[in-house]
Amino acid sequence: MINLTPTQAAAVAAPQTSFLHGSAGSGKTTALQHRLLRLLNEGEPAYTILILVAEPDHRPAYVNFLHQSGIGPYADLNVTTYTQLAQELVALFWPLVARPAGFVHPFQPPTFLSYDLAQLLMWRIITPMLAEGAFTNLRLRPQQIVSQLLDTLNRAALNALSLDEAVQRQMDTWVGEPERLLHLADAANAARQFRRACLQNSLLDLSLAVEVFDTQLVQHPEFHRYFSERYRHLLVDNVEEQTPAGQNFIASLMEATQTTAVAHDSGGGYKRFMAADPRGAIQFRTRCAAVFDFPDLFTAPADMMHLANLVENYLLHTTLPTGAAKDAVIGVVNGRYRRDMIANLMPILNDIIEKDNVHPRDIAIITPYLDGALRYTLTHALQQARLPYFLLRRRSSPREEPRIRAWLTWLALAHPAWGIRPTPYDVAEALTLSIHGLDPARAQLLTDRLYAPEQGRLLPIGDLPDAQVNRVGADMAALVEELRLWLENSAVNGAPPLDAFLHSLFNDLLAQRRFHLEPDLAGAAVCDWLVQAAGRLRRAATAIGLHTAADVGAAFINGIHYGLVTANPPELGEPPDPDGIMISTIYGYMLAGRPARVQVWLETAATGWWDIPKQPLSNAFVLAQSRPPDLPWTTGEEFNIRNELLTHLIRGLVVRCQDGIILANSDLDRRGIRQDGILWRALQPVISKQ
Repeated sequence: MINLTPTQAAAVAAPQTSFLHGSAGSGKTTALQHRLLRLLNEGEPAYTILILVAEPDHRPAYVNFLHQSGIGPYADLNVTTYTQLAQELVALFWPLVARPAGFVHPFQPPTFLSYDLAQLLMWRIITPMLAEGAFTNLRLRPQQIVSQLLDTLNRAALNALSLDEAVQRQMDTWVGEPERLLHLADAANAARQFRRACLQNSLLDLSLAVEVFDTQLVQHPEFHRYFSERYRHLLVDNVEEQTPAGQNFIASLMEATQTTAVAHDSGGGYKRFMAADPRGAIQFRTRCAAVFDFPDLFTAPADMMHLANLVENYLLHTTLPTGAAKDAVIGVVNGRYRRDMIANLMPILNDIIEKDNVHPRDIAIITPYLDGALRYTLTHALQQARLPYFLLRRRSSPREEPRIRAWLTWLALAHPAWGIRPTPYDVAEALTLSIHGLDPARAQLLTDRLYAPEQGRLLPIGDLPDAQVNRVGADMAALVEELRLWLENSAVNGAPPLDAFLHSLFNDLLAQRRFHLEPDLAGAAVCDWLVQAAGRLRRAATAIGLHTAADVGAAFINGIHYGLVTANPPELGEPPDPDGIMISTIYGYMLAGRPARVQVWLETAATGWWDIPKQPLSNAFVLAQSRPPDLPWTTGEEFNIRNELLTHLIRGLVVRCQDGIILANSDLDRRGIRQDGILWRALQPVISKQ
């Protein structure tokens, strides 16, 4: 166990309510962990302690801490997020809230919609609207419309706003072209249809679960009695990342618990795009009986803070000290193109690891975006340099994974009645990935001869001339025929449920040694991911209006192809090394909360560091509860928010860095346009001295 500072020790022992305030890396979470340990050591049952964290990924920090303490069993300890808790408690108290919340069939148990299922339901709603001319001239792909509509619903609930209030805010604050108001009206129509479908079929997406919890359950006497008797102690980490609804909930609990400790990161609020309210979080300073300010920084030296000051002075016109900022930058890497930048970065990383004794796990490569091309170039270069790494991905598109496309191709060919006809390219790719040793050229030849795209099926191998069989190889041809017969028999003998079919496809056929000589770890990962996603859809199918196997199958395949099913796909190839170099986007890194000895700021001159998401149908800042509801949204406000966010991001990065930062930049972006972003300009005083 570490030695606590006097401030930490006082916070650990504080009675009643306490507020822990300081920068990231100042020891607040450590104090909360030791407060938890003290409660358990004093005989408090774990059952009576609730810990609210900002992200599910933050839960292991508390669990691992208790493991290492050797305290013994604590199975009933609840470490969770506000949204997870809301969903669990709404399900537990469903009979109390279903009818007053407006559900048409309150006796029908709820079906929770994961994000991918909510997307599919919204897709079914907007498809006929698009056909009738809704969202005309809106430069968004349909899947972007779907995600922004769900964002509006979620942000409304998390800001403790009704759907009507959220719709009206967006319309009242818009001062641009009138056509946008028509788009917002279409968005309101779609959101209301989505909500009616949920109430009609007892569906609970994130927005409705939070709204029911916030407006119906929290104030219910039975719930209050349950909660006050169950939980006696509350610990809240990163309250600035909580939404207004979550902060309201925490405030109400402070009156019911014996002790409450709330930790606040003074530079946080990185989840503002997801309705976090850092301004509202400061209320707990006056609500708490004791306030502890954490002035020390255990993760960042003074030169790091001076580098953050340099950026803040440039963006916000402050006059903070910057004399040591140059010492925070340990290298600048340039290149005309991204591939040049990455190639020049590799020897520097090797030197840091070998000569400076920095372990790969203590290095983080941080970028404003991680598109497929950049991800491939970067990971390929790391592999060539024999540097271990892992990707910290919060969400990506499974349709980008070739093996997932391959499995979906076989699913479609086994069910021709669904009307989905894979392209010849899809079939050739699927053959290459499914049969070990079959190269793309021979797979394409087989596809040209044996695939009937208008029928959506493979032809018998007997239709292949002997010369072509000899060219492909009799063994390969036999495996293609075995695959064809397996798919055909699946359709003839009555197709099993979607998830069972996918499980059988891999385990009974494609995982066999004749198809793959070595254990197919990548195929197993794909199978597991697809089976889980298909199972979620099958269980919720009837509730979201999918009544036949064809409806379910087509929705599953199209949902992935359209980019609607966006849960993290499996890692393919060599398993990622959790002790390797972390590769992450800015916000992914910040929310993970993991410090590093060395950070690489990739594409430092890219405008992505300063950009905010373009969401014409869902403005996160307008929907913030703390913002005046009818104040017009102006370019000036957007400019100020961009500067404020970048200032907070840079300060958040430097307080999580101990040794130094490498600035890596390419002159041209992926489109060949010269880069000169605002962060690059802000850092020029230190770049010129390198």
